[in-house]
Amino acid sequence: MTPMLSRALLRGQAIGMLLLSACSVEPLSGPPEVKLGRSECAACGMIISEERCSSALLVDLEGRREHRLYDDIGCMLDDEGDVGLEGVVLQRFVHDHDTRAWVEANLATFVLVERDAIPTPMGSGIVAYATREAAVRSAAANAGQMHDYPSAAVARRDWMHRRITRPR
Repeated sequence: MTPMLSRALLRGQAIGMLLLSACSVEPLSGPPEVKLGRSECAACGMIISEERCSSALLVDLEGRREHRLYDDIGCMLDDEGDVGLEGVVLQRFVHDHDTRAWVEANLATFVLVERDAIPTPMGSGIVAYATREAAVRSAAANAGQMHDYPSAAVARRDWMHRRITRPR
C-alpha cells in the first residue's frame, strides 16, 4: 500500500468515526441548565433571576426533546394545565427551595403559602422541597399547605379559578 493510499484510508476512517458518533447522540434527559439573568420563562416571558423558585419541563415534540424553563413553579403548573401546551411531558423538575438542587417534581413536596409569606417571582407562593421534613418546617413556619405534585396542580388551578371569577 502506498503512503498516499494509507493516509486516504486513515482520513476516511476518521470521517466515518465522526459521522457515527454524531448519529449516536443521547436524547436530551435530566434537568436543564438555567442561565440566571438570561434564560426566559416559557409561560410569562420573564427573565429567570431566582434559581430556587425556577422549574422546568422536559417535553417531546414529535421526536424532538426540549426543556421548557419557568421562573416560578406557578408558571409551570399553569403552562402544563393549559390545553395549548405542545408536546408530551417526559419529566418535571423543580429546585429545592433550601438547597437550590434540582429535584424531580414527582419526588418533591410542595408548600403553598400566602404570596407574602414566601416571595416567589410571580407571586404564586409555591415552593418545593426535596425532603418532607423540610416541607413540614416551611409549612409550619409560614402557615402553608403541603402537597405532592398532582395535588399542587389542582390547588393552583382552584386558586386561579377563584382569583379570576371573584366578583369585583
